Amino acid sequence: MSDVTRLLERWNAGDSAAMAELLSAVYDELRRLARRELSRGGGNVALGATTLLHEAYLDMSARAGASFPDRA
Repeated sequence: MSDVTRLLERWNAGDSAAMAELLSAVYDELRRLARRELSRGGGNVALGATTLLHEAYLDMSARAGASFPDRA
């Protein structure tokens, strides 16, 4: 079982400290994915990968009852 999966399990079990650890563990991977997705849109993109990632985090963190049971 990966560290990310363990952190997701802890977070879903109510361990609020796991959220900070989870974000730290996956930040670089999420930023890489954001860069990839932005590059697919061509050169006319008004925001960068870091901004996209932060906006996605703010959106997800504001959702009540959000559940992420596994890495997928």
